[in-house]
Amino acid sequence: MGVTLSTRILRTSKRATAVLATLAAVAGLTLAGAPNAAADDRATFKLTYGATYYIGTIDFTNRSVLVAGSLRGLSTGCRRGWAAAFDGSFERLDYNSTSATCTGPVHREIPLTADVEGGVRFVEVRLQEADGTELASCFLTRGVKVCD
Repeated sequence: MGVTLSTRILRTSKRATAVLATLAAVAGLTLAGAPNAAADDRATFKLTYGATYYIGTIDFTNRSVLVAGSLRGLSTGCRRGWAAAFDGSFERLDYNSTSATCTGPVHREIPLTADVEGGVRFVEVRLQEADGTELASCFLTRGVKVCD
């Protein structure tokens, strides 16, 4: 009888393990799918001026934006990236710029905050000379995938 009971416990244990493994796999697929929803709030930008550029991504979250990419300046022309976030009424919520680079390419990020209901609706990104003179820019609405 002890052998039969032990066999039943073993079978039940194996079934429970299989059920848990299946549930974990389904949960993993569900969780793995969540970042794809966030990927819908990502746009790319490409700003060029001669041999210099600022190329990267704009990631929208609920109350912030991260502009990140590769910034290339030259010894003959230092460059900086600049970005601003706007709400649905074109009210500027935040703006910032990178430090200038005279070599490149280098990775640069511009975090922007938008602590208002609805968050950021529009973003403007610029490639500038070191003194702030605009060389190239793009303006995009949240949901637009490419800005160049």
